[in-house]
Amino acid sequence: MSNKTLEQKRANYAFRMINEVINKDYEKDFSSLIGRLPTLILTNGLGNTLSFLFSKGKEQHLFAIAIISNWLFNETDLKVVKGEFKEEWFNNLEKLKNKENIAKILNPIILEAKTEEYMFATEETLRLLNWLKRFSEAMLKKGD
Repeated sequence: MSNKTLEQKRANYAFRMINEVINKDYEKDFSSLIGRLPTLILTNGLGNTLSFLFSKGKEQHLFAIAIISNWLFNETDLKVVKGEFKEEWFNNLEKLKNKENIAKILNPIILEAKTEEYMFATEETLRLLNWLKRFSEAMLKKGD
């Protein structure tokens, strides 16, 4: 059992994920996107925001989905939302465009989740994005 708090785990995970973006072609775009995501979620909801990211389908959008999905389905100790995200998808973001893989992420959050599960996923995503935004501002090149 780890002595780290959930907040420390979020921060550690966010730091590792932002390090993965450094020197990528989409670094600036990712930084800008991460700054906008909390507002998109609060305005449109988590499900609509994830659907929007899938519809855009660029690397920065797919990497944001990968970070959020992996956190919700694999990294939290409170796995209220039971979906599937495979670590190998980080190395091949194009696999996220497959309709079956989109369903493995969206269905548990949007179609199958109970109200409290959806609320948990939304709140947990916003807390994670808070750390991602902080590290992004400190470590990544600025986008437009």
